[in-house]
Amino acid sequence: MEKTYSESLLVRAADCDLFGKMRMDALFSAMQEGGEQHSYRIGAGRQTLLEKHLFFALARIHVSVLHPPQYGQHIRHTTWAGPFNRFFCPRYHVFSLEDGTPLAAAGGLWVMLDTETRKIVSPLQTDIHFPDTSDINAPVELPTKLPAKINTVFSSATRHVAYSDKDVNGHVNNARYITWLCDQLGCEAFHGRHISSLTAGYEKEIRDEDPLSLHLSTGSDAFSFEVLSGTADKHFIAFGEFEVDP
Repeated sequence: MEKTYSESLLVRAADCDLFGKMRMDALFSAMQEGGEQHSYRIGAGRQTLLEKHLFFALARIHVSVLHPPQYGQHIRHTTWAGPFNRFFCPRYHVFSLEDGTPLAAAGGLWVMLDTETRKIVSPLQTDIHFPDTSDINAPVELPTKLPAKINTVFSSATRHVAYSDKDVNGHVNNARYITWLCDQLGCEAFHGRHISSLTAGYEKEIRDEDPLSLHLSTGSDAFSFEVLSGTADKHFIAFGEFEVDP
């Protein structure tokens, strides 16, 4: 089995914001698609899992961005699966320019969910196998814990789940939460700077279309963000920091 999977990507206009930088949600989509391509090659692709009444869902992720990819650049994306345990299937991602200049890295913790019960199934209880990648150094730390919420300037909004928010698994796609976060931060937040660090937790999948409450707290260079249901169930939480563009 292939330990890693690499692909060359063109940063398209559709991936970029008004400043010509690749949006964070577009980076998440690239990680999702690249991860699926690798999973398919090692016998753990979507169709294989569906035959076993399973699918992958992102539970937590930590992203570090040194240089945000720019419009028109050709970048290299490499991904691999880390050793799984009773609950999680780790996956790592590295983005660089074609000459090897590092751009971004991420480490995510994925879970297997039953398609009917939507409950977590331990990968140790399945016949899905991953290649041994214990000899590959992790590019970032996995988000085993979420940082504390910041309590500064606060804003809130109400959002309804739209047609474009849901994916093939029947729930809000992991990248859409990042879209909501960046929409809440607003255009000016990205003027001359970028999200350099983001840690996020997907606490409970969103499948219905009831109104959601979005809460954003911001400091000078940091923020925290929550998505809650009408009954205050926590669906998503994120913490991040900004840095000035290089």
